[in-house]
Amino acid sequence: MMALGQMSMQESPMVKEDRLESRWADILDITLVPAVVRLPATVPNERRNMAVRASLLRRIHREFEEMPGMSLTLSQATALFGISRDAGSRILMGLTEQRVLRLRSDGRYVLHTDQT
Repeated sequence: MMALGQMSMQESPMVKEDRLESRWADILDITLVPAVVRLPATVPNERRNMAVRASLLRRIHREFEEMPGMSLTLSQATALFGISRDAGSRILMGLTEQRVLRLRSDGRYVLHTDQT
């Protein structure tokens, strides 16, 4: 007869396997749910980060003020400021409409001054 706490050599591997199987079964018990189910019911109206946008606008404005002779094409501006071409176009046109920048006939953006 075996004492409590002792196992025969034949029982030991089986008990270990059962423990491992039950442990992996708990871990691997995954219920598959389509990704669509996890989407929010409503999409927020404003997806842009307004603080980041305002910071970027100030940075662009300061760059042109610190270097009054600077003239950039859209491609140069997007590379310099690290933004996409679409975003750069919208931002530079917005600054042009606000009379911060001026778009010259050669397609370069320059600081808008009263003399020009």
